[in-house]
Amino acid sequence: MDFLDLLLGEPLYERRTVSYKGTRFNVEVADSFRKVSKGLMNRTKLKKNEGMLFIFGHPGRIGFWMLHMKFSIDIIWLDEEGKIVYVWEYAEPCSSIFSCRTVTPNRDAKYVVELRAGTAKRLGIRIGGRFDLQQLCNY
Repeated sequence: MDFLDLLLGEPLYERRTVSYKGTRFNVEVADSFRKVSKGLMNRTKLKKNEGMLFIFGHPGRIGFWMLHMKFSIDIIWLDEEGKIVYVWEYAEPCSSIFSCRTVTPNRDAKYVVELRAGTAKRLGIRIGGRFDLQQLCNY
C-alpha cells in the first residue's frame, strides 16, 4: 500500500456489467486518474467473469503494462462503440520498471477491459469483435 492509499484509503470502484457475445462480465470501473493508475495492481486474483473496465475521456493510443501485478490477464482495447481494436493475451506480471513491457495499440481506443488470462482464447475475443457497453450509457 502506498502513501496515497494510506492517506485517502483504497479507491472505490463502481461495478457495471459489460458483455461479449452473450457472456456477461462484472467489472469494476476505473474512470479517474487514481483508479486508472491503480488498476488491478497488488490484487491476488480475478474470478472467472470478473474484470476491470478503464474509461478514458477521449480516444487515444493508451499503453498498458503489468507492473506490480500478481497474475496474468488478457487486456482488450475498445473504440468508442465497443469494437475491439487490440488484444494482448496472457499479459504477464513484471516487478520492475526496468523489465516491464508497455503494450500500445496501433489504433485509438476509449475503453480497455482487463479479464482473467485465457478468457480471450476461450471466447474467441479478437480484433473486430464487439463488446456490449449498454450499461455505460452515462459515460
